[in-house]
Amino acid sequence: METIRTLIVDDEPRIRRGIERLVQSCGEGWEIAGVLSDGREALEFLHETGGAVDLVISDVKMPEMDGLTFVKEARKHYSFFPLFISGYDDFEYLRTALREGAVDYLLKPVDREQFHQRMAEIRDKIVSDRSRSRKFGELEQRAEKLQRTRQTQTLSYTTSPGVDLSRLGYWAQDFPKGRYRLMYVSLDALPVKSRSYTVKDWEAYFYALENILEELIDSHHAGTGGQGWCWRGGQSDFWALLLPEEGGDAEASVRELADRIRSAIRMYTPFSASIACSDAIEDLYLLPSAKRQCLSLIQYRLVSGGNRLFMPEEAGRSRQSEEPAEEELPASAERLRQAVEQGRLSDALQCSRQFFEELKKKESPASIQRAVQNLLILIHSAALASCGHSGFSVPLEDALGKLQKAAHLQELRREIDGLIEEAVREIERTRRSSNSSTPVEQAKAWIREHLAGDLTIKRIADHVHMNPTYFCECFKMQTGETVLDYVTRQRMERAKELLREPGLKLQEVCERIGYADVKYFSRLFKGWTGLTPSQYREQAAPARPGAGAD
Repeated sequence: METIRTLIVDDEPRIRRGIERLVQSCGEGWEIAGVLSDGREALEFLHETGGAVDLVISDVKMPEMDGLTFVKEARKHYSFFPLFISGYDDFEYLRTALREGAVDYLLKPVDREQFHQRMAEIRDKIVSDRSRSRKFGELEQRAEKLQRTRQTQTLSYTTSPGVDLSRLGYWAQDFPKGRYRLMYVSLDALPVKSRSYTVKDWEAYFYALENILEELIDSHHAGTGGQGWCWRGGQSDFWALLLPEEGGDAEASVRELADRIRSAIRMYTPFSASIACSDAIEDLYLLPSAKRQCLSLIQYRLVSGGNRLFMPEEAGRSRQSEEPAEEELPASAERLRQAVEQGRLSDALQCSRQFFEELKKKESPASIQRAVQNLLILIHSAALASCGHSGFSVPLEDALGKLQKAAHLQELRREIDGLIEEAVREIERTRRSSNSSTPVEQAKAWIREHLAGDLTIKRIADHVHMNPTYFCECFKMQTGETVLDYVTRQRMERAKELLREPGLKLQEVCERIGYADVKYFSRLFKGWTGLTPSQYREQAAPARPGAGAD
């Protein structure tokens, strides 16, 4: 049986002792929390105990602080039932007491039977209030759990391959604001004994792995003040969305959690796992981009080994540290990736030829092998970014295996070119079958018709009735280039056509493609074509009549 903690406040010692005896005579369900002489002392007592009382029996007239003022101040911070006892039979006191939430108002001297009757009624009220509070708390916990389950289901859906996020509407509004990190946990090469595992064995291990992740993420953020959600991805991979504590060291927090996860998996299962973590994102509509970044980063375990954490900044440093003389891949490698993403097969193969011409300058066979491996990962990541997690049919492990068996550069190039052709074919097939391609195609057509206008992302997205952020994501996914790059490329192509007209001034060319500053257009044009507008016009000019005649 729960006791009812009672605080007695009266400036007369005899009255205090009498009330204390009356409360004790009400039975075992009553407990005296304190007996004090004035309101200020009682208020300090509540502050010290955190307001751990159920009932306050207080006199009205007291020195230092009267009972009405004490109850008014105390109820700003704590919840309890006040009962006033006074020798003043005054309606104003009674009305003020009731306004402050008094459950009753008794006059001195207190009648024992009347007091017991009132205390019994008060006990029923307190018990009923406790029951309502418990039920309300249970409902709040249940609602919080349901909300978290709904959030996790939404995240699982958004990271599934081939998902149309436009069907979810403004789903990101259900999550708190902050800088998120997406974490990808993938099992490394499975041990030989796992070949004998049954379906039930695997399900048990996957269930255990999911529980390990949930417990570690919850306990980690319970100590740091952040939040986290985790869910199962494919057959042997898991995802976690992390919201580190605001103002803390987010990168250190992520690294600590990743280390704990990898250690727990090694300790409690026969597996090891590699973890990839994306850059921070403030807009959850960019979650698909973070997913693709994680999938690209996790591929580096084929070069660096498993049971590791792969962060975006370390992926770049790892390439630089392997060959200090060359800090990054040649520029042709980045152009090749862009061509693959955009489905331009001939340009991609041309970049491949340039890449291998530059490789001939290397003297170390090991450095050549590393460069080709990194290029292969770049191509594979581009295919994954456009086709989804399981959309690209060429396993990276098989492609790397073929590269390791190659005996010379020509054979390496044949393997790379074959991978490029397959990637471009699958990207084109994915985009043709994509249900969400229509808005992007409509946007492209509208851009081409309005090259002379103010082509902001918001105006373009509004034309196809899409959220600007989500539109940018869809556009990059389906075309392989950003909206800005597409607009600039279309304007440069139109500029080439206009420059072939000899009577058209350069200022008119600029105005027809949406540029007001001729100097800015000239610099941009040269950056795209390698020629100034004047040089391009001279080269494109038709030959004079009669020139070259016999």
